[in-house]
Amino acid sequence: MRGSDEVMNLVLFLAPTGRAGSAWRSPSSGVEELWGLDLPLRITQQAERAKFDAVFVANVLFTSEGGIGKEPFSTGYEPFTLMAALAARTERIGLIGTASTTFVHPFNMARSLGSLDWLSGGRIGWNVVTSSAGAEHFGFELPPKEERYARAQEYLELTTALWDAFDDDAVVNDRENAVWARSDRIHPVDFKGEYFQVRGQLFMHRTPQGRPVIVQAGQSAAGMDFAARNAEVIFTAQTDLDRAREFYREIKERAATIGRDPASVRILPGVLPIAEPTAAAAREVERELDGYVDWEAGLKDAAVALQADLTGLDPDQPIPPGLLAAPEAASVDALGGSRYHNYYDMAVRQKLTLRQVVARLDRALGHLYLAGSVGEVADHLQEWFESRACDGFAITPATVPEGMDSVCEVLLPELRRRNLVRTEYNGATLRDHLGLARPAPLRER
Repeated sequence: MRGSDEVMNLVLFLAPTGRAGSAWRSPSSGVEELWGLDLPLRITQQAERAKFDAVFVANVLFTSEGGIGKEPFSTGYEPFTLMAALAARTERIGLIGTASTTFVHPFNMARSLGSLDWLSGGRIGWNVVTSSAGAEHFGFELPPKEERYARAQEYLELTTALWDAFDDDAVVNDRENAVWARSDRIHPVDFKGEYFQVRGQLFMHRTPQGRPVIVQAGQSAAGMDFAARNAEVIFTAQTDLDRAREFYREIKERAATIGRDPASVRILPGVLPIAEPTAAAAREVERELDGYVDWEAGLKDAAVALQADLTGLDPDQPIPPGLLAAPEAASVDALGGSRYHNYYDMAVRQKLTLRQVVARLDRALGHLYLAGSVGEVADHLQEWFESRACDGFAITPATVPEGMDSVCEVLLPELRRRNLVRTEYNGATLRDHLGLARPAPLRER
């Protein structure tokens, strides 16, 4: 069990027209405002009033099998420009952006994120991805997964060295003697690796929180190794409590084995909650969402997720288990392959009909899906948190504004009543919100 003073870390997945892919069809979705600032700003400011630790901005570079034009790329905002705009109009909430080690040079990454951390007063996190798709936009083929992770490890060592080139006491601002920073406290990087060779340093000293918070979401064996070694926040897709506990235990043990404090790693499963005053009201929300799903596009996406030909199946019957590969035999390199176990469970263990699987994928994409009364949803979240299956959650409302309002005005007050979430921010930086210490420069460790 957890201590009575421990509270959940909460991150909001920023999907301006709702996480459910078809939710943009709702008359109130605000899709007409997509790509402008007002829509994501309203959501972020609402999350800040609700005392979320951070909002998370994805970076989607692949298209759905359902085809271009069926639904807007509502998670396709360019993260760094959006984070800069949001930082100027918020005060405390953290801002986590996704960027690929495959498509951006390390110096540009370190410089951009360091600048954002300064501009935001220390509220920036970097969701490190190696990318499993999207190379066609850059005109080359992706390296094998093992090479992408090896390259990412070197990449992260280089960006960290650039962020840490200044000691914390380097800058003295001595106007009288014309000394801005002590040269003996600046350590230019001379990095020679297998993939990168870089000399020099950033033109800024260490950021308000030392360096941006490192976030990662790998669930493959290589991804878990990378996360245990580097990540301070781990996003994960877990739908089974026992498997979530095992993932939590394994990551913490791997971190401890390499000398890290397990408490310095926060594990946050994604959850899509439909929490209403009553279970009947939650079912009504589900029926409304069902009405927005594009069946043909959803069926194509389900075929990709389940790695199976679903042509000709009765949509109102469960999927025959024999059509699906056992989880241990499925391809982890396929798009969404790390979540195959969750998709398989929906079809085989839960025996959802094909139509229900399509709808569930449209809403939650393999994340934990909870629909019911606010008490029922809160019970589930509390059980996961108190049984050490997680340190909190990455919450992704199905719809905006209604689903977002429900999270902030119905679910969070219930969690607050149970003393499971904070009532006020306890500090100014994202590290403060997450309970993470300001890291010492590499030379001091």
